[in-house]
Amino acid sequence: MDQQDLQKKADRLSCAGQRGWLTRFGIFFESEETPVVRIIGLELGDHERAALQWLETNRPDLLLLLENIRESKGYECWEDTDEKDVIKSFMFKHGFIRIAPDEWNDI
Repeated sequence: MDQQDLQKKADRLSCAGQRGWLTRFGIFFESEETPVVRIIGLELGDHERAALQWLETNRPDLLLLLENIRESKGYECWEDTDEKDVIKSFMFKHGFIRIAPDEWNDI
């Protein structure tokens, strides 16, 4: 899929109320909605958790790279990266699009 087709698919998914990630190949994987009330630093948001789970299953090579980045930044565990956009920035850099019904996606 080219970038324009990906953006159209991302917009359709967002408008349909979906949330999750879209790979650069057009594969969508879902995440749950992050609770409105949560303690930052004790748990990751659901987009971040879904990203880690998908990488573990489908792209362990990318997960290893992300783990190396986390460690190089001095974070001991994933929860330490909460609100730091480490996972989200990594996903964007590798061509993933974040899908959420309350966001407009810009590529």
